[in-house]
Amino acid sequence: MIIAINRLLSIILVSLIFFAGGNIVHAETVSLEGRLNSKIRMSKQMIWEIDRPLSQFTLRLPLPANYSNKAQLQDVQGLRVEFNPKPERIDDERDKFGNVLKSIVWKNINRNVHINMTFDTTIKANLVAMESREPFPLMNVSRQEEEYLIPTEHIQSNDPEILSLARRLTQHASTEYEAATAILNYVVDHIKYSYNPLRYDALETLITKTGNCTNISHLSIALLRASGIPARIVGGTSLNKQWKMPINDVKSLVQTMGQGGHAWIEIFFPDLGWLSYDPQQTKQFTSSRHIKEMHGMDYMDITIRWSGNPYAPKYSCNIDAKFIDDEIDIRPRYTVKDPKSYIASNVMLAKADISIVKKPLPPVAKPPVPPVVKPPLPVIEPPPSTDKYIEFGNMEFPTFVDTYKIIGNNAVGIPDAETAEYVTSKHVYSQAFVVNEPIKAKKISLAMHKFGGDGTIYVDIVSDNNGKPGLKGFRSLPVFIEKIPKRHGYYWVDFIFPDDEGAPVLNKGRYWIVFRYSGEAILTWFYTPGKPYGGPDDTRSTLKGYLWEDILNYDFVFKVTGQKIRPVSMS
Repeated sequence: MIIAINRLLSIILVSLIFFAGGNIVHAETVSLEGRLNSKIRMSKQMIWEIDRPLSQFTLRLPLPANYSNKAQLQDVQGLRVEFNPKPERIDDERDKFGNVLKSIVWKNINRNVHINMTFDTTIKANLVAMESREPFPLMNVSRQEEEYLIPTEHIQSNDPEILSLARRLTQHASTEYEAATAILNYVVDHIKYSYNPLRYDALETLITKTGNCTNISHLSIALLRASGIPARIVGGTSLNKQWKMPINDVKSLVQTMGQGGHAWIEIFFPDLGWLSYDPQQTKQFTSSRHIKEMHGMDYMDITIRWSGNPYAPKYSCNIDAKFIDDEIDIRPRYTVKDPKSYIASNVMLAKADISIVKKPLPPVAKPPVPPVVKPPLPVIEPPPSTDKYIEFGNMEFPTFVDTYKIIGNNAVGIPDAETAEYVTSKHVYSQAFVVNEPIKAKKISLAMHKFGGDGTIYVDIVSDNNGKPGLKGFRSLPVFIEKIPKRHGYYWVDFIFPDDEGAPVLNKGRYWIVFRYSGEAILTWFYTPGKPYGGPDDTRSTLKGYLWEDILNYDFVFKVTGQKIRPVSMS
């Protein structure tokens, strides 16, 4: 079937709805115009713990890259790398992908290795309209970019399950942009962010529907390569400085990430070159909080690696980023409400003006019509037991986030970072939750880490008021800071409600947890990137009393414990 395509797809705001495996998939994109320009002074302090002598220690150290594409530029100045103790040998190298790195060797070493890397970088994202005329399937991939169609151990783009899904997602696409957008929307809507996965490959991510930024990048690339679209993984550093994206006159989306290793992707358009995508946040660009180091076929090409004889030492890294200049001048062009995460994009005009041949899709077999079965008589259940407790919420979090993996005497860095918000600040933070059956709330638990200070912390449970926290609700008993153990990692902090006639009775509906404090408390509240628990607007903060003007691009980790009860009238 020959289809003559000569149409302009003004894809400024995308709200695609398509079928995949029988499920309706929703994804939304907020189109932006403007610029993000930042100048950052970076410092990375890396330490390897040598707890017993090593006859040899070798290290492959990625360096920050200078690069530019149609939407952005990264310029690195004054790069300086200091070593203690002094290595036996340092070689400056450029790998087959063009990445710059240092290969370093120490011999007969019996004390910790310290590396201090400092540099300034200017990062610019220029959000202007771009136009692509590439059809789908792609017709003119060069031999150089064909390499980025090859499957790898971690990106199984030739697996039948991945090929089948890629075909279903792109079956209605007539441009490369439409195909890439359909794939990334699927990944955003179906993969829940999780920490410390057992494996990082694309197939495992598709099966479990969970993973960190490496898993999400691998699955995105596998589906793109399976569709004939060149794609590669990018490794670098993400910074936790927030940037705010106005959605309309009364609310904004606050974008934030963990500070540490991060992975994202680049997609090749023959008429535009390589464009940056962070499947968790942005399309056609990445923010000035992304510092690129390397790109490659999969994560083994982009991360720090080391080995030792007779063992691979433990590793830690501390990153300090000072924003010397930070210009955020962006405006929304269009937006739409939908039940999934907001994704930021620049404007893309996609036009295919050549004739392409598309094979007709085989007919989809209709399932047999099941026989009509009379429904059974309704069973009248007794009232729920008043001593039955339930727990629910966004309850998964790690005590620690793995940033490297040791196998034998070899080790590889894992692009991932702790994600937590300093909630004892000038902002007030809130998280929505839904009650599906009436309960008497016993406690709210938050995944937190105490740094110190004094005073008290407590939470309010308040009713929903037109999608925001309301004024009516219940307050927990205070938790005194000195009573919270100070230990490593993250752990549950419980906020208890009085067990009397004044205890919170929550009927079916939507409520909000509002975190509050007094004194000089210093704590962080762990969050999960994306929206694994609720809708796009269910995490908010405010500087202005009760306006709750800022929407956050994550869900806090929390747990509600309650006792089932009969429905009651709310006074």
